[in-house]
Amino acid sequence: MDPYIYSIMPVSSDGDYQKKRTHLSSVAGEYELTVHFPLDRGLPELGKEFDLARVVDEIKRAALVIADLSLERPSCYYELGLAQALGAQVVLIARVGTNIHQAFGRNSVTQFRDLQDYPSVVRQALLKARGL
Repeated sequence: MDPYIYSIMPVSSDGDYQKKRTHLSSVAGEYELTVHFPLDRGLPELGKEFDLARVVDEIKRAALVIADLSLERPSCYYELGLAQALGAQVVLIARVGTNIHQAFGRNSVTQFRDLQDYPSVVRQALLKARGL
């Protein structure tokens, strides 16, 4: 499988999700990377368990994890905790003014002002990552 970025970001609660997704994919392509958006594989059917083994495997195989902590979503913090516990290379980004909760590296969050600023922040995050 080609090297990819594992994306952690708010989805249904973020009105800018589709635009952020487009920007992230475009910038990743500049570095010959693809982006793995976990919800693209669908949500578990009602009554079925969350597939933790699958998520762990996807995070382990990622070249990089980018976690957008904007909107302070608990699910994003959950996935971030998994990635950090697994020793994945993680960069944190968030919209200016976002309260960053308990997370390793919370003082190194790269902030963006708006969607126009988002691609340059993603580039900074990729440059911050070793070897990319």
